[in-house]
Amino acid sequence: MKCISLLVTCALTGTALLTCAADDKNGDKRTQPKSVTVTMKSLSYEPKKLEIRVGDSVVWKNKAFAAHTATSDDDGKTFDTGSVEPGESSKAVKFEKEGEFKYHCVVHGKTMSGTIVVKAAEK
Repeated sequence: MKCISLLVTCALTGTALLTCAADDKNGDKRTQPKSVTVTMKSLSYEPKKLEIRVGDSVVWKNKAFAAHTATSDDDGKTFDTGSVEPGESSKAVKFEKEGEFKYHCVVHGKTMSGTIVVKAAEK
């Protein structure tokens, strides 16, 4: 659609074909990996369920008054932020494969839990 509008707008100048061709070459739809922040609150994560793409990273920021962790439910084998003190953020955790990763706070147990859903990278 953008290319067609550009073609109509630029038809009189003779640059339309070159501009549209450049748009098509540079129109790589793949998105760059992102870093997404999850907020640690009193006894919850916000968002509780997060959808990201393979290659994206998650950082947990503690906005509560107590220390928290984000530890995968497989005893921390997939990821574990360690203790994140109030006002601090965890190191980024990069997700390299698709799947659903449930996690919790070691300090507060599974009453404070969340899920990261990792989908295939866009092509």
